[in-house]
Amino acid sequence: MLLDVSLLSTALIAGGSLVADATVKEMTKDAYQALKGKVGDLFGRRAARATEKLEATETQDEGKAELALAIPDLRPDEVEEIRPVLQAFLDAMRHDEAARNTLAHARIALDLDVGGNVMIDNIQDAREIGVRSRSDGDFTFSNVRMDPGSRSGN
Repeated sequence: MLLDVSLLSTALIAGGSLVADATVKEMTKDAYQALKGKVGDLFGRRAARATEKLEATETQDEGKAELALAIPDLRPDEVEEIRPVLQAFLDAMRHDEAARNTLAHARIALDLDVGGNVMIDNIQDAREIGVRSRSDGDFTFSNVRMDPGSRSGN
């Protein structure tokens, strides 16, 4: 497995999305917690705080930005140390149907600043929609069918 910062970040973001899902196996959650712990050990408190923010939808974007600053690159010794923990998490996700299904569903985030009217129409099968909007005209959000999923908090 070729390991670079983008693969590590993607895995951490995916794991952050899975921790609150009651249908995801504990083995997968434990593997993510081990990866998150290793990242904190290797890259310090800034990286650990960034991974915490990945677990909440409202702070996920902030966590992604902080993670990019905390882990700009990987040295060969860091790669060798984190590779087995990352591989264990990827293997756990691969064998966890609920984890695969959770990550397969759409999440939509919109940040709009529009000088006129906004119309968003016909969205289907999203699990999460976050909208931050400022518009000088009407804002219309219609014909939305969410994926009911089986997500529930812990």
